[in-house]
Amino acid sequence: MNLPELSIDDLARLRLQECQGTLIGGLKVACGLGISAEEFGFRMMMEQGINWSRVCGDLERIAHIFYEHYQVTYGFGCALQVGIENDTLRFQMPPVEAAAAGQLAHWQIPAVALQDMNRGFWRALTENAAITAQLEFGPDRHVVTVRRG
Repeated sequence: MNLPELSIDDLARLRLQECQGTLIGGLKVACGLGISAEEFGFRMMMEQGINWSRVCGDLERIAHIFYEHYQVTYGFGCALQVGIENDTLRFQMPPVEAAAAGQLAHWQIPAVALQDMNRGFWRALTENAAITAQLEFGPDRHVVTVRRG
């Protein structure tokens, strides 16, 4: 069997595809079972084994967790901007559906479902980590604004 040698960049690209495929494939199955995309995102966050009450209001810790999530899942690199100012955490990034377009097409999932899943992620923190989150899904940029309480 003649398989290609994979470079570090090839492996990174494949890991990104597999990560997105696992996430979006799980979303497809959940929706097929009658679970909404938002509820799937919420349950996924709650089932991780992270005690969200331990990060109550800790914007810096939440920033680290979601910085890693967005980088690993979507590979934004320097296009992901994260900052904390005046007790407000803000993530600015390209649209998640653009970064996951290949997997959305593969699994035949609409972009709005990926946005709803993200709403579920942040609802889990809103209900369990003493924060409020506002999500803005624009055509060129997504913004998540997080505040204590």
